[in-house]
Amino acid sequence: MVFPTTQQSDLGAVHQSNVIASLTRRLEIAKANCNQQLVTALEDEYEQLTAIAQPVSICDQAERLWVSFVEILNGWSMVYVKRTIDDSRQHSWYAYNPQAGQVIVANSKSGMRS
Repeated sequence: MVFPTTQQSDLGAVHQSNVIASLTRRLEIAKANCNQQLVTALEDEYEQLTAIAQPVSICDQAERLWVSFVEILNGWSMVYVKRTIDDSRQHSWYAYNPQAGQVIVANSKSGMRS
């Protein structure tokens, strides 16, 4: 079986057109049924779908990448605390401080503070 080749942008345009047509039908039905809450939601969705995408400069992309990288690095230095409950309903606490390389395990919150 041979399928005709279609450009990716053409497929995206066809998909968006189908979604907008479906949304338009749903909006008409919601208006006919006087469902104002649904009308508002569908109108918001329509606005989002038909908004023109703003081009992003290479500088903006680089800045976003840098901010994301810094956020990841900051996350690595944060103290990690986790509470677990075993099958016998006993609580235990685990904490890890990556800057000090310390691990603390305790059976209560007060044990974590000391």
